[in-house]
Amino acid sequence: MSLFDLLMIGISLSMDAFAVSICKGLSVRKVQLSHALICGAWFGAFQAIMPSFGYFLGSRFEHLLNSVGPWVAFILLAVIGVNMVRESFGGKIVVHSYAAAGRCNLH
Repeated sequence: MSLFDLLMIGISLSMDAFAVSICKGLSVRKVQLSHALICGAWFGAFQAIMPSFGYFLGSRFEHLLNSVGPWVAFILLAVIGVNMVRESFGGKIVVHSYAAAGRCNLH
């Protein structure tokens, strides 16, 4: 992995952690130091474990991933794209007063 790849992974992980921390902070009524430290520890642990887990699984199954990887990526992206188009023609999103907790209903 090049330095550029590592920088891009680091930037994307930090953006992900920032978005999650903003949403988590909005869902808490009273922020306490212990709550912030526990959430930070969980975020940090998962941000370290998940890429490592993916790297070790990817290197273990490299021979299989090289042969079918592009087709798996194509199928996953096609399913996501079809689902997005299908949802765009669906019902509207109704947001209630408890939307700050991250819940909304589709009607």
